[in-house]
Parts: sequence; C-alpha cells; structure tokens
Amino acid sequence: MLSGRNLIATLAVIAVAAVGAAVLLVSSHGHGRTGSPPVVVQPGVKTLQGSVFSTSYDAGWVLSSKRDSIGAAQYQLSSTGAAINPLGIAPAGTVAITINETPESFFSSAHTAGVGPDLAVRRQSAVQLLPHIVGTPRGAQRTILASRPQRSKLAGVEAAIESYGYTYAGTGNIQVDVLSRKHGDIVLLELNTEPSLSSQGEAALEAIAKHWRWR
Repeated sequence: MLSGRNLIATLAVIAVAAVGAAVLLVSSHGHGRTGSPPVVVQPGVKTLQGSVFSTSYDAGWVLSSKRDSIGAAQYQLSSTGAAINPLGIAPAGTVAITINETPESFFSSAHTAGVGPDLAVRRQSAVQLLPHIVGTPRGAQRTILASRPQRSKLAGVEAAIESYGYTYAGTGNIQVDVLSRKHGDIVLLELNTEPSLSSQGEAALEAIAKHWRWR
C-alpha cells in the first residue's frame, strides 16, 4: 500500500471541487489564462529532506529553502524555476508547492492574520488546527471555500485537507492545503496553481504524498 494512499484519494475529491469552483469563478469574472504551456517533464526524481520528513519530487522542478531563528523551515517547489512569492503563489504559467515545518509552540503566541493565538494547539486535531494556520492572501478576491476541512492521513499520520478558489492579482488560483504534525512540528503542504495548470499541480502534490516518509 502506498504511504500516501489515503491522502491521494482525498486529493482527487478535493481537486475536482477546487477546479470546479475556480473555473466557475474565472469564467464568471473574466480572469485567468485561457491555455496552459506545454509541460516539460525531465526524467527522474530528487529527494527533499526536512527535519521530520523526507519525500521526492520531479527532477524538473526547482527547489528553494530557508530556515529562521525559531526553527521553522520552508521549502518551495517551482514547476518552471520562477520565483514563488512569500504567499506561496508563483507567476502566471508556474505551479507552486510550499512545505512549511513549524514548531507547535509558535502557534501558541503567533497566528494567521485575523485569528488569535491558539493556546490549545497541542490538544487539537489537524482539522481543528487548520483555521488557525491556513488562510487566503489578503489580496484574494471572490474567495470560494471549494472544499471544507476533511480528515485524511499522510503516510499513516492524521492529516487535514481543504481547498479554495479565488482570484489574485487578476488571475484565477486554486489553493489546496494539507496539514499534519510529527515530533512537535506542524507541517503544512500548500499547492497554488491556475485552473489551467490544475492537472499538473494535482499530480505533483500526489507524488509528494506518495513518497512521503516521516523521520
């Protein structure tokens, strides 16, 4: 059995809902790209080693990473090599996947904009944690919660997953978030993609889930 099988099955449902919402949003308001560029897939995969996990991704994608003073780490994967902004969104024509590792203690004193510190973070399930950690960009417009938080598993560990559709800087965007935790760290995987590139983005996120291993 694939380690990410439960999550991959959930992703398939989430992706359909997110794509449907984003396509409706884009077609209704005239935003977004009308076609996708050809996908160049290079053979092989590369390994990504985090503090509490390891996984693999397509060798054609470009990885950037950083770590801060509180022990949090961020890994960003770009399908074209174009830079991904701090919100996890890449320029038009590029799919972005961001993986954040953050100590649980951080969320007891800090928070997503508009939500207070989460003093119960250590006692909450993955589904309960999502609203305190995940949000949409401040500049997002016509936001649709395409799929409400659902329980899932990532490599056998409890996870939660949800998706949004919205326009950002005049372009339609699908955002899929997967949250899990291990060894006192909260791990968040986030996919951001235009609707026209949703198949490529979904496949990349599924591959990461399939190869996910906790350390």
